[in-house]
Amino acid sequence: MSREHLRINRFGFAEYDDMADIVRETDLPAMAETLRQIVELVLAEDESGLVEAMTMEAQADFAVPLGMAAEMLRDDRNSDMELVAAACTVRYSAERHMDEFPKELATLLRRLPR
Repeated sequence: MSREHLRINRFGFAEYDDMADIVRETDLPAMAETLRQIVELVLAEDESGLVEAMTMEAQADFAVPLGMAAEMLRDDRNSDMELVAAACTVRYSAERHMDEFPKELATLLRRLPR
């Protein structure tokens, strides 16, 4: 796939030209629900200690973009491209830390597009 950068959207996620294919080929409501589940698992359940258990690198690489995605999900007016950009960024930022994450989280992350 091509990686030609198009723009940075209003939520801070990079959009690329090949994301248009993902928009057309993906069940967007299911992807949004998966992203919501990840946000809920990691950020909404502070008592789980999941973020605190992450290395500083994992927190910087993954928790920060996930927080940005949580903000995007709160906005009911996001576009399909904004949703895909957030999901792809969360997946990409988690890739190198998957072995650190609980199985449930890793499974949810693998459902997101690359």
